[in-house]
Amino acid sequence: MGDGLSSSRVLGALLCLACVAVAAAHIWFGYIAGPPPSLAFALPVTVFLLIVVGLGFWLGWIMATTKEVEPAAATAEEAKEPEKAKK
Repeated sequence: MGDGLSSSRVLGALLCLACVAVAAAHIWFGYIAGPPPSLAFALPVTVFLLIVVGLGFWLGWIMATTKEVEPAAATAEEAKEPEKAKK
């Protein structure tokens, strides 16, 4: 391909950053800067949100760190084999 980053790698990195930003904003505005929450409601919501954000971060990490594999070029012999099988 090239020396530049592919679009899927860039999207993966952006997804990681977005997940960290969502988790940090939820913690900051929900527990630190906001009014004191009712923990009976806030803790399960926070746990669920952090699980979803963690899965999103993991997906973004996989997208950002997976190297692209170039498809193998088909040789002339491989292209002729299906034609021989049909006869």
